[in-house]
Amino acid sequence: SSGDRATRRDATTAQRLTFLAMAPVFALSFQLSIFASTDGARVDRRARRSPGFEWGKFMTRSVANARFKLAPGSGTLAREKRRTVWLCNHRAWSDFFLDIYLTEGRAFTMSRMLVAYAFPLFMVPAMVCGVVFGFKRDAGDKEKLNAALDAHFDAFGGEFAGMVCYPEGTRNVRENSMPLKRGMLRYAHSRKMAVQCVCTARKERVFSSHLTCAERGLALPVYFAEVIHAEDYPDFEDFYNEIRSRWDNAWSAANGVSAAEAESLPDYTPREHVVRCTPRHDAVIVSSALLTVLGVALTWRACSKLL
Repeated sequence: SSGDRATRRDATTAQRLTFLAMAPVFALSFQLSIFASTDGARVDRRARRSPGFEWGKFMTRSVANARFKLAPGSGTLAREKRRTVWLCNHRAWSDFFLDIYLTEGRAFTMSRMLVAYAFPLFMVPAMVCGVVFGFKRDAGDKEKLNAALDAHFDAFGGEFAGMVCYPEGTRNVRENSMPLKRGMLRYAHSRKMAVQCVCTARKERVFSSHLTCAERGLALPVYFAEVIHAEDYPDFEDFYNEIRSRWDNAWSAANGVSAAEAESLPDYTPREHVVRCTPRHDAVIVSSALLTVLGVALTWRACSKLL
C-alpha cells in the first residue's frame, strides 16, 4: 500500500547505516556466496546448486534476511520444460538477487552494461557464469539483441530455463505501474515462450541506492500470476493485452498487502535448483579468490585515505 512505500526523505539513520554496511557486501556478493556455500562438499559434479541460486540465496537469506510471503490468490513459480520469461517489477538494486532467488536460479537476468562499470567485481563472474546478460540500452538493432539472447541460452546448455526481465524498462517505486515496454514481449512472442508475471512488494526497502536505505528482516509479499503461452495468442496485441491484464492483477495483489498483513501470510521458500558443474564454474571459483583479495586491497586503500 502507498503508506508502506519508502522515500529518500523518510529513510531513517538506521536504514542509511544498514545501506552503507550492505553496499560493500553487495559489491563482492558473488564471490562471498561461493565461499559461504557448502555445495563444494558434493562429490557429484552433475548435481551442484546453480551459481545464481547460491548467490540469490546468500544475499536474500544471509545478508538481507528477507522472507517471501505469498499474496492472496497467488500461484507458484512456473517450472515448465520450456523457455520462460519471468516479468518482474523493478524497484531497486535488491531486485537482482531477490528475483534470481525467487526464480530459483533457473533464470538469468538482463542488466545494462553500465552496471558492470559500477560493480565489476560482482558483474564479471556473474556474466562468466551466465547469470547476468549484459546489454547496452539504445544499442539499435533489436534483431541483433534477440540473436544474442538466443546465443546466450544455447551457450549454457540448458542451465537456464528462462530469463528475468523488467518490462517497465526502468526503476519504479510509485504506487501505480508504468506502461510495459514491448521489446522483450515481442521476443517472447516470436520464440513461442511461456510468460509469467511475478510482482514483489517493498523490494526497495531491502537495498536501494536511489533511496539510500536498506533494511533486514522484511516480509515481502509476492504474487505469481498464471502462466501465459505465446502460441495461444497468434496476434501479438492480444498477447500483449493478456500480459498487461495479468501484470496489473499481480501488481495490485502484491502491493495491496500491508506490512502487518504480510507477516500472517504463508511463507514461500524457493526450491533448490541443481545443474551440472562446468569448467566455467571452476574458473569463477578460482578467479573469485583473486578478485576477493583485490577487493579487500582496494577497500583497505580507500579506507586508509579516509583515516
